[in-house]
Amino acid sequence: METLLCLVLLMVIAGGVYVLFVKRGDAVKQGEQLAAGMNFDLENVGPFLEELSQVFNQGFTSEQIDFIQSEIEGMKVDHELNEIGTFPLTYKGETADIRIEAEIHIEDDLKEVVLTMYSRPEVVRIIDQEMMRFIEERGM
Repeated sequence: METLLCLVLLMVIAGGVYVLFVKRGDAVKQGEQLAAGMNFDLENVGPFLEELSQVFNQGFTSEQIDFIQSEIEGMKVDHELNEIGTFPLTYKGETADIRIEAEIHIEDDLKEVVLTMYSRPEVVRIIDQEMMRFIEERGM
């Protein structure tokens, strides 16, 4: 019964996108970060980061994407949380640091990752929009 409940919960989480807010957007103070997060099948992380990079003046490099992917692939314990790192990108001519955390979920041989990206509010809104577009285009 407990396994069934866990499986149902995992399916509900896997089917949706969520956005975590430190505070409501209208109450965010200067310098505070918000976060956008989404569940990905492991093979979709790289393609998402590549597509996300296109909306920035200077996005993730292929080396950064490879690093992020390899860090996630190295996670072997269910519910393991890993702060991957902070990556400087350029948005509207300004540096926009994006901090990435990953939590792995393993069911049998299937790996799913919850990718959470922290940055300043306007950048998080863009990340969230790109996450929504990514899943809509793929019918996820």
